[in-house]
Amino acid sequence: MPRLGPRILLLGGDADHNVGDRAIVSALSQCIVAHDPSAEVAIVASHGAGPRIRGVARMIPRGASGMAGLCRAAVAADRILVAGGGLFQDDDSRAKMPYWAARVSLLKILNPRIAGHSIGAGPLRHVESRAAARVACAALTTISVRDRFAQQALAACTPRSIDVVPDPAFMLDAVPSGNAIDLLRSLDLLPGQPLIVVAARHWFHSRGGFVPNFLKAKAGIGISRDERRFGLLLDVLVDGLTQLARRLEAAVLLLPSYNVAHEGDDVVCEALARRLRDVTVRMARITDPPLYKAVLGRASLIISSRMHPLILGAGMGVPLVGLSYNDKFQGLFDQLGMASGLLRLDEFPGQWGKGELIATAEAALEGRHDLRHRAELLGAAVHRRTLEVAFADLPERLPEAAVA
Repeated sequence: MPRLGPRILLLGGDADHNVGDRAIVSALSQCIVAHDPSAEVAIVASHGAGPRIRGVARMIPRGASGMAGLCRAAVAADRILVAGGGLFQDDDSRAKMPYWAARVSLLKILNPRIAGHSIGAGPLRHVESRAAARVACAALTTISVRDRFAQQALAACTPRSIDVVPDPAFMLDAVPSGNAIDLLRSLDLLPGQPLIVVAARHWFHSRGGFVPNFLKAKAGIGISRDERRFGLLLDVLVDGLTQLARRLEAAVLLLPSYNVAHEGDDVVCEALARRLRDVTVRMARITDPPLYKAVLGRASLIISSRMHPLILGAGMGVPLVGLSYNDKFQGLFDQLGMASGLLRLDEFPGQWGKGELIATAEAALEGRHDLRHRAELLGAAVHRRTLEVAFADLPERLPEAAVA
């Protein structure tokens, strides 16, 4: 009688709606089941929210309704991985780090085999955030973060060793290119036509409030944002994209990656599309990360204020321009060996505008970076570490009949 496979519980960000968080979960689950097909992977996510994630055996509902199921899964798990995504930070809410500290501490009581794997950490600007980070780090058996900036942020909160392990999304495989070509054709875009892909988001909002933005959106409370600066950014993007598209004879494809009320990437892209009158512009809401990555592979240039389109685009060898809203973008570009290509949103409009956007894009197009090779090396590194963390020293699982 064959033994039962290991049970792995993955905890991360919003795999329901955020393509980047879903890419992390998809890559981790595929890595685990490819190594051991008998493994059972459980995640926190809703049924019907996006395409099925290969390798995931169980989906635990989000929120209070899933708490009992989460506790049962934690008790039954051979390993709990708190993995990937911007989890340990207080940029969007001062409640986030205390929330994760409480969550990790509860699961630690239920199951001591809980590890932190390629966590996105920082900034941790507030005293209570750093105190909560100390509590969370103390509960984890091992800790790794996805870049050196996350390492610096957590190093101030714990004396424990913190390794750097690249983002798990570097492991994600794209679907065959034919799938991407079919999608482009459905948008009346020719497969060989040059393409500028843009993944825009709404930034310039008040940071670090106590009430998370998703709760404000549910309650109908407005999120405080600097609409003037955002309007200026849209103007710069329109002017820059128009000039670049004319030079490359390219269409513009808008690929929003986080389409919920409190983030509203699709709303931002729709506003951008309305202003882009002199070029061919299309928009697609892609919720499947492997398809998203394949479509990025058809691009000539990617401009993104989300990090995971840049990670997935690097894996396809496409030139990148990042619109950075915190230091994780610099951490990513350092890992890719890129000394340029970032424009910081906190410095807009004082230190850059249309000219700098165009110059940065042209430098990316003319660059000699072998991004695909570099991304493959990063993917191999996180693959090795994922298997080490997920499978090391697991208890032997007996067949159900033997247990009975």
